[in-house]
Amino acid sequence: MGAGVRVCVTGGTGYVAGHIVQRLLEKGYIVHATCRDPSSMKAVGHLLRMRNASELLRLFPADLLTPGAFHEAVAGCTYVIHTASPYVIDCQPGQEEEELIKPAVFGTENVLNAVNAAGTVQRVVITASTASVFTDAFERGEGHVFSEADWNVSATPTKFPYFYSKKLAEQRAYEMCKEAGGRWALCSINPGAIWGPPLSSRLDGESVNQCLDLLSGVMWPFVANIACGMVDVRDVARAHVAAMENPAASGRYLINARSGYLLVDAMRVLRREYPKQWVPICAGPKFGVMLFGPLLGLPRDLCSAMLGRCPVIDASKAAKDLGMTPESYILPESTISEMGAALMAKGMVPSFRLPIIPLAVVSAVLLLALVAVGLGLGLTALGVSLSF
Repeated sequence: MGAGVRVCVTGGTGYVAGHIVQRLLEKGYIVHATCRDPSSMKAVGHLLRMRNASELLRLFPADLLTPGAFHEAVAGCTYVIHTASPYVIDCQPGQEEEELIKPAVFGTENVLNAVNAAGTVQRVVITASTASVFTDAFERGEGHVFSEADWNVSATPTKFPYFYSKKLAEQRAYEMCKEAGGRWALCSINPGAIWGPPLSSRLDGESVNQCLDLLSGVMWPFVANIACGMVDVRDVARAHVAAMENPAASGRYLINARSGYLLVDAMRVLRREYPKQWVPICAGPKFGVMLFGPLLGLPRDLCSAMLGRCPVIDASKAAKDLGMTPESYILPESTISEMGAALMAKGMVPSFRLPIIPLAVVSAVLLLALVAVGLGLGLTALGVSLSF
């Protein structure tokens, strides 16, 4: 089906994009993959080693925030899969607009302007997220079943700004599709937490860093009991290509392997598979997660919204249009096991990294001890004796 057909994949060196590029090359598509520096073997080496890459892969330099950067890569393409997007879940207060919101929206506009300029593109598929659908599983009331009709109502420019940026970028894409007057169709793929084996040794996938933290001792002794809504990266790639190839596919698609999957479930799989690693031993109490979450890159308001709250997601549209039936998903247990194996095989997992939480506790105790000693010395200097 793909013989001679050109597809542009933005952010081609990324975690999700790598699997999309691999699937397209195996199907015989000519792939125009964009990246910041095509000459960097560290960035593109895994792409160049893929089957059919020498004949079918073309690399183009492009920066998401440089106007007109995607015109050359998109020229002559029939399809565009836009995966590139900024990911900063915990940016500095006051920097939300510059670090997240503007880059997400402008990046989308930049790519779609290239689509309009090319005149050959028939269909665009963008990598969206359930972040544009909800933050808190209960934000529309406990028991609400989320579908493609829902847009995030809890995120604002200053509260959950990453989620807000994903919503605005996706909405802007549909606005531009409407403005194009039917010249090209648009689909967006909205996965939950994306896990699974990476194809490169880069650390640009949030779940890659989380899995490394679980395996290397950083999160020991406990893990936040956060709902993941997990889906395998290979299933995410499959959904993108299916949306691209099906002329009847249209609009948003929620994809989700298991709504009720928690980070603690991933912990249990890794503990069983890798007993010699410093994997956490239990789910942390809420007060502990709220106290130490920011040290692990989890803002307190996000912890509060996601702790133990499993969203209910209706993914029937993706099952009907894209073949993403419940039985076709890779099981989360296999996803976690194979992700851990891939990270170990690539030598990405340190033998041991000092745990943040015990270090924080020890540091706090030492600080209190120093304060107490200092207070005691000060009182002694004033002639006040202390007895215990």
